[in-house]
Amino acid sequence: MLTSVFGWAYHFSGSVVFQIDRKGESHAPLGIERYFWKRSHSGLIDTEGGLYLNPHDLAKIAYLFLKKGVWQKKRIVTAEWIAESVTPKVEVGTSGVKYGFKWWIYPYGDGSHVAWAGSDFGGQMPIIVPEYDLVLVFTGWNILPDGPRLSHREAIDRVLHTIIDRASSDL
Repeated sequence: MLTSVFGWAYHFSGSVVFQIDRKGESHAPLGIERYFWKRSHSGLIDTEGGLYLNPHDLAKIAYLFLKKGVWQKKRIVTAEWIAESVTPKVEVGTSGVKYGFKWWIYPYGDGSHVAWAGSDFGGQMPIIVPEYDLVLVFTGWNILPDGPRLSHREAIDRVLHTIIDRASSDL
């Protein structure tokens, strides 16, 4: 239901990140000009997994969140909106994972730090680790039920393990 609300909000307000004028020209502040946004049968954009971006552009959106709504020294969205969207709203199971507004929130280490992760169809996922000023983008296209998968948890743990091991070996 929340996803449909996002679709209606986009429909009536336009998008901050993807702005197309009546002539079809892009005025996108992040410089994202090549994308495809699938539409539902009712004509609304599919905000649940219908956005197709290249990895570099997906990283730009994640970076915007990492930098609290600022892109190239210009405020694109409010820091308050960013903070609210990555604030846990729902506990998911018993693993400590929570959910904000369209972001999965994964605790790591001793649980006092979190990573934010988006999730898309087929394995595409941006992950933001604020403590390390880190944006990760994974792309995959595995939609088969028994195919290999890289979970958010596994991606976060592997990358952070490598960073922490590397940092401690440099000392």
